[in-house]
Amino acid sequence: MNILIVDDSKIVRRILTNTITRYFETKKIANLHLFEAEDGVEALQMIKTTPINIIFLDWNMPNMTGEELITHVRANKEWNQIRIIMVTTESSKESVKKIIKKGVNGYIVKPFQEDLIIKTLDMLTARIAS
Repeated sequence: MNILIVDDSKIVRRILTNTITRYFETKKIANLHLFEAEDGVEALQMIKTTPINIIFLDWNMPNMTGEELITHVRANKEWNQIRIIMVTTESSKESVKKIIKKGVNGYIVKPFQEDLIIKTLDMLTARIAS
């Protein structure tokens, strides 16, 4: 499973990487490959060259926002199977509705608790496995 973490904060990327790694080790799920990108431009280049299953995506980033990346991903039929989880400080109802309409599969507000990432991974890995 290839998971891409896209956030301009190195600390957030590290927290997500550690949580996801522990989750896969605990569940004894093999073949985890984690990738990181600092913004949407770098993430888009990665998606073009690497098959990605799940993206944990920040909204507010330089160069290309998470919203702009979602637009690119959802416009490409080859990438329809990618599950996108928005991980952001944007928490207004309007923001959530707007980004869900764009095609995200989940929404987590920062600061987040590790158990919310774990529940999200449980949901996603079950869907991908079936």
